[in-house]
Amino acid sequence: MNCEWVQQNIALYLYNELADDAQHELEQHVARCQDCATELTEQKTFQEQMSALPVEEPSASFLAASRMRLQEALETTEQNRAWYHRFAFDPAAWMRQVRFSPALASLIFLVGFGGGNGAMYSAIGGRGPAPRVASSAASDASIGGITSIEKEPGSDNVKVVYDKRLPESVQGSVSDPKVQDLLLYAAKSNENSGVRLNSVDALTGKADDPRVRETLTYALRYDSNPGVRLMAMDGLSSYVKQDIRVRNAVLEALLNDSNLGVRSGALRALEAVRTDSSVRMALQQLAKEDPSEYIRSESKHVLDSMPSIY
Repeated sequence: MNCEWVQQNIALYLYNELADDAQHELEQHVARCQDCATELTEQKTFQEQMSALPVEEPSASFLAASRMRLQEALETTEQNRAWYHRFAFDPAAWMRQVRFSPALASLIFLVGFGGGNGAMYSAIGGRGPAPRVASSAASDASIGGITSIEKEPGSDNVKVVYDKRLPESVQGSVSDPKVQDLLLYAAKSNENSGVRLNSVDALTGKADDPRVRETLTYALRYDSNPGVRLMAMDGLSSYVKQDIRVRNAVLEALLNDSNLGVRSGALRALEAVRTDSSVRMALQQLAKEDPSEYIRSESKHVLDSMPSIY
């Protein structure tokens, strides 16, 4: 047992969450290592000081938002090779460390909550991370931006005009890979809200495609224009039951969006999953104290339509 392992597991030791053999080894190490003994003393003092402070109960909306971020992180995080290697190499040790416990639950919560907040960005005029080029089609074009998007009335065709060395355009069905790649790129572009709105409008009919749904979810969460967010909401509303990421994004919009129209759209979309525990908690909180009388009234109406839980 080395110092690095000991210092990484002192918190688990203080919460009595280490296996008996690991706890014994840590105590033996601390007895002969001054640096680790000092670290243990400091962490124990900090724990005692924190325990003496009054505990503030979090609001239901905060719990709901935190839970949905954690759930999304757990369901979507890719398992990397290092994780697999540790599991295959030493499954017994892995099982000891991932036992459910208050300390580990707190750690997982912090990672999930921080990861959700880390997706936000502060670029001028934007609400989300810098857009990524959707695929090789947009990248190969070396585009400087999408100039305009025109949807042909009564058909599935759109015309996308974008800048290269000279303005170029491509025309075809939204299902055409090159057209769709440009639309996905435009939807995350931070330059022109009108282009983003037209792009999202064109994409809403293809929300069954996971890439399109991810882009619409991005627009709902991060676009600075409420019209774009509302358009994205319309495209996503029928997927709140089957896609947890869509449900979480819509719930987040209900709780946090600055536009009443977007929040109202989110409330209507979530009626389909109103029995979900996170949605129920959010509705209960909104019905009690939301600044908008309309949101309070509609949240109460949805709650009243739900069967009672005994």
